[in-house]
Formats: sequence, C-alpha cells, structure tokens
Amino acid sequence: MFWQALVAARDFGRLHEIASVLIRYGFGDIVRRMGMANALERAGQALHWKHADELARLEPPVRARRALEELGPTFVKLGQVLATRVDLFAPEWIAEFGKLQDSAPASPYAEILQQLTEELGAPPEEIFAAFDPEPLAAASIAQVHRARLEDGSEVVVKVRRPGIRPIIEADLRWLSRLAAITETESPELRSFHPQEVVRQFTQSLRRELDFAGECRNAERIAENFAGYSDMDVPSAEASAAMAETAPEPQPALPVILIPRVHWHWTGERVCVQEFI
Repeated sequence: MFWQALVAARDFGRLHEIASVLIRYGFGDIVRRMGMANALERAGQALHWKHADELARLEPPVRARRALEELGPTFVKLGQVLATRVDLFAPEWIAEFGKLQDSAPASPYAEILQQLTEELGAPPEEIFAAFDPEPLAAASIAQVHRARLEDGSEVVVKVRRPGIRPIIEADLRWLSRLAAITETESPELRSFHPQEVVRQFTQSLRRELDFAGECRNAERIAENFAGYSDMDVPSAEASAAMAETAPEPQPALPVILIPRVHWHWTGERVCVQEFI
C-alpha cells in the first residue's frame, strides 16, 4: 500500500502511535483498510489489536473525540475545525467535537521550566518579582502562568508545550499525504478538496505555533482600534441621569482593550503580556 512508499522513515514512530490509538479506540478497521498495519508490521513495529472493554462500549462519536484528544494538539485542532462542519456531521458528532474546545491538562512545571529559562534568558523566578508555577489555564498548544514584574505590573506568561513542534510537523506531513491519496483515489471525497483543506489547516496551525507573530497581530489590532478606544463613554453618573430622562436606557459604547506585549521576554515559544 501507499504507506510503504509515502511515509518517511522519520515519521514511522508517529504513525505507529496514531495506529495504536485508533486500534485502542475501536477503529482498527480504518488502520487495516488504509494499509497502515502492513507497512508498520513490515517495518518491525508491532501493533496491539486488543482494546479495553470500556472503550468498546462507548458510542462512536465519543470514541472518536477521545482518540483525537489522545493523539495530541494537531488532531485536537482538527477536531475543533470539524466541530464547525454541521454540513458534514450529525449533531451527536458535532456535540462531541465541540468538547475539544475545552481546556486541556497542563504540562508539569518541571517540563516547561527549561523552555521558559531558554526563552526568558534566566529562570522565571529571577526574571519576575513573582511567578506562579501553577498554570492559570492550559490548551492543546500552550499554557498560561500569572506573574508580576518588578514595577508591580501584573502579566501573563504564555509558554508553548515542549516538544510539540516535531509532533505537529509529522502529523501535518501525514495528513498531507492522506489528503493527496484521498483526492486521487476517492472521487466522492474529491469535491471536498481535502488537499486545500489540509493546506489551509497547516498554514493556520503553523502560525499559531509562533507566539511572536501572534503578538504582532495583537499590536496591529490595537493600532487599528486606537481611536475607537479613546471614544467618550458615559460615566456611571451620566448613565444614571440619562436613565431618568430617557424612555429606554442607552447602552454605553464598548471600549476595546488589547493587552500590552512585553517584547523583551517575547519570542516564538514564550510571550509575556499584560494581565487583563
């Protein structure tokens, strides 16, 4: 099958992980039909075809969502995209994919400390007046910690999960090859333009990995709305006075606030922004 010809040797380890997760969650027929099993077993990668009874009893949408979660950031992001495709999936599938929007388990602080130290130039305890090793929030690609600068400013430190870029790049290569095969060999799926979908998904995900680019975009938005932020907004007293004379309360115009970026400690893997 095509896996022997198209999967680079460097990606066999990741392909084995993907196949093992699919088998564990009851999707072994997909592994067989796509030829993944033959390619891996010929390469000396053993597959375990038994999975827990608990998983076998779960409904297919639940098993699919849990498999995507276990496969990691690339597939979590893909599931989030699929959650918007009500034209392709039944409501029960959309509901499960929608759960992938929720928070992810945080990486242990010991795992991210080295990356923080490399990007900041020193351990965070030496950079900040205070740094909370317990994350404020965590998602599939990054997690956020609260900190305080020496001048008393409250900030958040966003750090990319260590080691995820090689995994994501291998997954994207895998998805690209799969899309090419699908478009060539499956006329019924060709109309969905899988190669273009994967190309756009790849571009978006690579951009999301670059926190410096994200911060540049934030500053561009701040510049575009600079005038709007300065618009007069009624005070509480003025709003109360208007409420007494006006038949209907008049809503105040919103003010757009973009967190300030601290560029001295911001790069591709870590960014420091004003806490809002």
